[in-house]
Amino acid sequence: MSNTCETVGEFPPLPPVRRRSKRLQKKLHVGEYKEYGFAVSFHLRESLSPKDSDEFWSSFIEHLIDKRGLAFGGGEEGYITRYGTGSATEEDREAVSFWLQKHPQVVRVVIGPLEDAWYRPGKSAP
Repeated sequence: MSNTCETVGEFPPLPPVRRRSKRLQKKLHVGEYKEYGFAVSFHLRESLSPKDSDEFWSSFIEHLIDKRGLAFGGGEEGYITRYGTGSATEEDREAVSFWLQKHPQVVRVVIGPLEDAWYRPGKSAP
């Protein structure tokens, strides 16, 4: 049996996915060690003073992110995941959405779905 393709445009079948040891799965954050997070986007009122902006960010981090054991990176467009190891949950998404929507300084909120925090959508894990 030949390993070459008979017609132009055909590719040989991909090799089967190799089994990975638990240690390697953990290192690559795949399989049972996959971690999830979500994107968040919101806009603060244009008329917000620098002092009010500082108070908003302090409250956001202290009363929402730290209290729930989350990590946040970014600004008005950012990403949230679990601090340390683990994943953000659907309840975390709902809590962030609720907190931002009820805050008087925030005018628009968009919360993304839970997604793999280590590998972008459309990019497969190694």
